[in-house]
This record gives sequence, C-alpha cells and structure tokens, in this order.
Amino acid sequence: MLLDLSEVLACPVCGPPQIMVAVVHESEGRRVARGFLGCPACDGRFRIDSGVVRLLSATAPSPEPAESDSFSLPSGVEETAVLVGAVLDLAGESGCVLLGPGLAGIAGSLAAIAGRSEVVSFTHAAPHPPVAAPNLSTIVVSGDGPLPVLEGRFRAAALCGEPGEARIREVAAALRPPGRLAILAPAPGAAHAMRDAGLHVVAADERVAVASKSP
Repeated sequence: MLLDLSEVLACPVCGPPQIMVAVVHESEGRRVARGFLGCPACDGRFRIDSGVVRLLSATAPSPEPAESDSFSLPSGVEETAVLVGAVLDLAGESGCVLLGPGLAGIAGSLAAIAGRSEVVSFTHAAPHPPVAAPNLSTIVVSGDGPLPVLEGRFRAAALCGEPGEARIREVAAALRPPGRLAILAPAPGAAHAMRDAGLHVVAADERVAVASKSP
C-alpha cells in the first residue's frame, strides 16, 4: 500500500470525512508492507498485510474466499486494461485511480500502463498471491455499503456493469476536476445516472460509458 493513501481513504466505520493515520511496521520506501490504518475518532484499526489493506469493520462479514465481485470483461484482460487506460487518459499526470469492485482482474495490467498514477483497487477478497506492482494498492472492503473514500481525491475511476446510482454518485464525488469516470459494459441508464451525478458524458456505447467532472 502506498503510504499516501491515508490521505484519500476514509474510515469505513465513521465514513467521510473522517481520515485515518498510517502506522507502519514494515515498509519499503513509501510503500507499507505491514502495519495498520488507525482512525482517531473510533479507535478502529484496519490491518495491512503483504501490502493489502483490509478496510473491514468489526461487524462486517468475512470476505468470501473467492473473488465474489468478479466481472465478465468485455474483452481480454490486457485489452480491457488498455481500453480503460485510454478512456481515462492515464498518460502523463500523476494521481490516484479508483478501480471499483469487480475489476481486480485488470488491476495489475492497468497499473503497468498507468504511468505515474497509483491504481487503487477495491475488492471483496484479497488476491492470492497478492499482485505485485510498484504502483498498485489493493483495498479489501465489505460486499455492500459505500466505498471508504474521501471527496475530490482521485484523478480517475472505473466501475463495471450495474454499479447503481448511489455508487456512481459517491465515485463522482471522489473525483477531482477534470477527472473521468468509466463504466465498463454499462447497464441501460448508466449515462443518465452519470449526468444526474453532475458529470458530463463524453461517450457511451455497449462497451463503455465515459464522463468527466467539470471544474
């Protein structure tokens, strides 16, 4: 996990805007291999093992052993990663890219083409073994409820299938202008939900819907 992620993640118990503090037990440069994220408000501790962050509250159900949020990619892993990288315009500028549940399968490939951006992959079950990439952080979250992210901290985001209007709104809020949101294999009505979330839709077909956040 990149140490700086403590500045973009919210406490999963308290929710935004409550930030957390990273306590490092083992690290390599600015990447934390072992330690925990602590919440000053609720005293929650969320462990980091092998670089994977487990943002699960004490009352959350244990993640399924298999990837419970797997998604049927519109094309192969590499092709999908290239598509996401292109529509999100990941070349050049640095920042954090939010990869929603269901897209953990392309996380490593996307990180390889993301340049200076940090890919933050939210998943319902940690990969075994963890995907090793110098600019990839894996965050394990519960299967329902909002993502523990702060507003205006991500440069781009990708979701898949039918994320729902609430998820689209929360991810739109997490973007900083002129950040982009892409939804792979979007359900009917995805473009309308993106507009309702305050985004400007720039492209939409059966493969991907893309919208940007105005300054």
